[in-house]
Amino acid sequence: MIWIIIILIVLLGVILVGITAYSKQKFFDLEIALNEAENNLDIILEKKMELFHRLMSHMKKKKLKIDYPDIEQYKKLKDDHHALHNALFDVYTEFISIVEENEDKLKDEKSISLIDQLCDNEDDLIAVVKYYNDSATDYNYYINHFPTSLGAKFLRLEQLEFFKNEKRETFEILKEDTKQA
Repeated sequence: MIWIIIILIVLLGVILVGITAYSKQKFFDLEIALNEAENNLDIILEKKMELFHRLMSHMKKKKLKIDYPDIEQYKKLKDDHHALHNALFDVYTEFISIVEENEDKLKDEKSISLIDQLCDNEDDLIAVVKYYNDSATDYNYYINHFPTSLGAKFLRLEQLEFFKNEKRETFEILKEDTKQA
């Protein structure tokens, strides 16, 4: 009788170790994808800030009298991807309205080039955020579903937060005007 109990305990232990190893591998694979997305997000957000600086500098040279957003304050958010993404999305929205209000003064080739680069950057950002959110969805799924949920408890893993993923129809009026010209 004691042998049966010992065999059951050992068997249960082997099953738990197997589940934990399986779970660890699943989460490891997803963490690679999530880290890749975060690294790409860093690069794209940094480029976005640089594009904002270049566009603001160009607008100042064109002597547009507007209140420009303070981009420098967001450098301290570099390690908080979610906060930086949200803050720069708000700045991007501000730039959309600035460009729409001053479209007659921003029809030159350099303005259009900078605006196109900013739009392309936003498209890249949306793609990376989608990739991250898809990986985070899988990660959160495995945290909550058997058998990986047991491994997640042993590994003390927590659910991931998603990025807000919005796309704005940007600068369409300006693009249409340049096509007609």
